[in-house]
Amino acid sequence: MTDRRGLALPSAMFALVAIAVLLAGIFVFADLQAKAVRNRERATRAVHVAEAGMNHALGLLRGSLKSQSFTRLLKGWDNAVGTADDSLFIGWGLAAEDQIPLAGQAYQGHTYFVAFRDDPADGDGNPAADINGRIRVRCRAVTADGSTAEVEAIIGAIPMPGIAADGNLSFGNSNIIAGECGGVHANGNLTSVGGGPTINGLASATGTVNGNYLLPGGGPATEVPGAAEVAIPDLNPMNYCAGADFTLINTGGVASWKNAVGVITPGVPGGWTWDAGTETWTSNGTPLLPLPGTYCIQGNAWITGNQGSAAAPKALSILATKSIRVEGTPYIQPDHADGVLLMAAGDIYLAGNNTTGAMNYQGLMYAAAQCQAQGNAKAFGQLLCANGLQPAGAIDWAPGNAVTGNFSLNSDCSGHLFNKRRVLFWYPRVGT
Repeated sequence: MTDRRGLALPSAMFALVAIAVLLAGIFVFADLQAKAVRNRERATRAVHVAEAGMNHALGLLRGSLKSQSFTRLLKGWDNAVGTADDSLFIGWGLAAEDQIPLAGQAYQGHTYFVAFRDDPADGDGNPAADINGRIRVRCRAVTADGSTAEVEAIIGAIPMPGIAADGNLSFGNSNIIAGECGGVHANGNLTSVGGGPTINGLASATGTVNGNYLLPGGGPATEVPGAAEVAIPDLNPMNYCAGADFTLINTGGVASWKNAVGVITPGVPGGWTWDAGTETWTSNGTPLLPLPGTYCIQGNAWITGNQGSAAAPKALSILATKSIRVEGTPYIQPDHADGVLLMAAGDIYLAGNNTTGAMNYQGLMYAAAQCQAQGNAKAFGQLLCANGLQPAGAIDWAPGNAVTGNFSLNSDCSGHLFNKRRVLFWYPRVGT
């Protein structure tokens, strides 16, 4: 038998080396797994922090800043382009813990940074003006361990019907509500008479829907009684007076006015008259007066006569602390940067003649109280009736929310400035 002494030691050493290699491999694999788990945990945490920042921004856009249009937001709290507050959630009377400054907002030991810009698909070439009802919000998160993530979202408005009222709403039988958002809604009961209006959407109400509603082709439109409430924003016209070209003032029944740079002039500006008894500013639409611009009016506003023409609508926005009445032959479009045409803390009464088919009214028309639309006027935009209480001294030009006569409105959703906002598109990125 061959002598095999001395083989045991090399065999044992080989086995030990094999075991050591195996253990080292297991250790390396376990270490890589642990690092991968830590990296996934850090990345997930960073994404969660970024999402918290995005939810903070959306909460501000739906809450404290819901009455500010995207165009106004893009200019920042100071309403000036190219200043330090552009694209940031700072100012606006927000509490310190609600603001998101350039240095970021602390969140559970981490930090997120939020900025917003005009939607790249806007297409107007002006980064400080919104025309499609969307903005791009970007949130970057940095965790305590240095991990980063970024979430980018396109935020836009949920379309509302072209005509909506926070209360009962009635229609005649010759009205036309056209366009992509050509529906009607009442946070109350919706009624029509005769054959009913022609609409291009739903006839909905939180209460009952009575009467007929026709589609453009002549068939019956869909009626939705018991529908969900459509939130009509609570807007104050005076919040949109920044940069107004003219402010018509009623101080103790005495009229005066100031221009865009704040120079006060006693009396009344050209093209206007003042009635102290009814606290009403009236313009009879002379060929050149009143001058185009945005008017912030303390009192009621009554617009009559010829304003602009079908070929050249006058750029005229009226913001009033009481009620607004427009009739005659108006052809007006917004001068206000947010697309506001008429905004009243009281009623809005719309009428007008139309022989050309052109739009008498273009833009957002908002009444904090009630709306009355009638005559042969044609409008493009949105009519919102908040159905609130009349301010003291406001003329009751609209006893209820009603659309009658041959009044028509085309609503393509583009001018819906104050609808509820939501995330339309969401793009998370880790390790940015």
